Amino acid sequence: MATPSAAFEALMNGVTSWDVPEDAVPCELLLIGEASFPVMVNDMGQVLIAASSYGRGRLVVVSHEDYLVEAQLTPFLLNAVGWLCSSPGAPIGVHPSLAPLAKILEGSGVDAKVEPEVKDSLGVYCIDAYNETMTEKLVKFMKCGGGLLIGGQAWDWANQDDLSEDREELLHGISELDISNSDCFPSQLLVHGALAFPLGLDSYHGCVIAAARYGRGRVVVTGHKVLFTVGKLGPFLLNAVRWLDGGRRGKIVVQTELRTLSGLLAVGGIDTSIEPNLTSDASVYCFEPVSEVGVKELQEFVAEGGGLFVGAQAWWWAFKNPGVSPLARFPGNLLLNPFGISITSQSLNPGPFRTPKAGIRTYHFRSTLAEFQVIMGRKRGNVEKGWLAKLGPDGAAFLQIPAEEIPAYMSVHRLLRKLLSRYRLPVATRENPVINDCCRGAMLSLATGLAHSGSDLSLLVPEIEDMYSSPYLRPSESPITVEVNCTNPGTRYCWMSTGSLTA
Repeated sequence: MATPSAAFEALMNGVTSWDVPEDAVPCELLLIGEASFPVMVNDMGQVLIAASSYGRGRLVVVSHEDYLVEAQLTPFLLNAVGWLCSSPGAPIGVHPSLAPLAKILEGSGVDAKVEPEVKDSLGVYCIDAYNETMTEKLVKFMKCGGGLLIGGQAWDWANQDDLSEDREELLHGISELDISNSDCFPSQLLVHGALAFPLGLDSYHGCVIAAARYGRGRVVVTGHKVLFTVGKLGPFLLNAVRWLDGGRRGKIVVQTELRTLSGLLAVGGIDTSIEPNLTSDASVYCFEPVSEVGVKELQEFVAEGGGLFVGAQAWWWAFKNPGVSPLARFPGNLLLNPFGISITSQSLNPGPFRTPKAGIRTYHFRSTLAEFQVIMGRKRGNVEKGWLAKLGPDGAAFLQIPAEEIPAYMSVHRLLRKLLSRYRLPVATRENPVINDCCRGAMLSLATGLAHSGSDLSLLVPEIEDMYSSPYLRPSESPITVEVNCTNPGTRYCWMSTGSLTA
């Protein structure tokens, strides 16, 4: 599969400007997953055309169906069907709703014809986004190597779909998530996807349970598999499985090792099937990811409408794999990163976790980063108390996710490099200490994370050296983490711990 940069060049070959119809009001495209990338972005930073891959096939999405029948966009349309078609010479099928597109393509020598149904013999199928009856066939077509060119606007439909409704359904009748008697230390979750949201938070905004939508499916993640056995979480576990099922009343599969969960669900009237692995007829699969095997299958299961209930902690894996980032290599994160939820090696204390309240904003890494960018640009404004203290370490964790040729992650690297090059890094001194719950503290933490990520910081080296030259940091409610390299590669100097840290 071509890299996003190569794909972008192919799609934009010879396209020097966008002459889009003024009377077609587009919607903004939300890029989800690791394969998607923007093709056309307006001056407000909103994505209007995007591309991606799925299975063996490819996908181009435009934010209004009228773009697909506009003769002025012929150069791009030709590029699009050419890139989408993996079988040279295969005909292009066009749904009747886009009949003018067939004439545009035929006029340029492309073998295109109106087809009311997608067929295996086609190389590409073009359709608007309003036909729900063909969804299964279109997904199968792409998985087998077909290309899909689709256009539509969802601003009216989107008014009926709100993540707050998902959160209310998941937390119905629940005021807190109490795991104080579970005798486990769950991993903290990093919630970074646009359609991911936290469900249980400690007093420092550390997340223990989160959920997300992905494609047509849904995901719920807990920071430890033991949470599947906590009796006090019974009402939540029932809510979660019902939400994941999406009203289908389908088969609920529980991994063999988690049979205790089956008993808790049975108390609430939910029948389950205990199986060693995901089954082809499952609606919801509850399990602990312990290996890299089956990751793609599970991601496709969710994308195509399935529900995934995951319980795992990463701190033990990190202990057994020193020097390896769990954000990059932990099996659970190889599965979950594209969903916008990652499991960190940072543990949380067991205890009651508060649940988000309706109408009250909740900390989210990407949205807080966007607010931080605005504040730095305007030199005024503020965010909720404690959010900037959380932003620094979360940013450092997020930057550990491999980002090469993944636009969703690379964009954050670019944003941070832009911030750090535009605004001088603060230098902490005894007279001017830095606390971490402020913009200056967040800048220091984000710069450290960016440096550790391997990003090119050649233009920022002098400022980073200044940053590390001063040790004065003022304690705040949640302390700044100081990493010490304890290795002794040479013979001239030797590091030895004193057993204490003083300020």
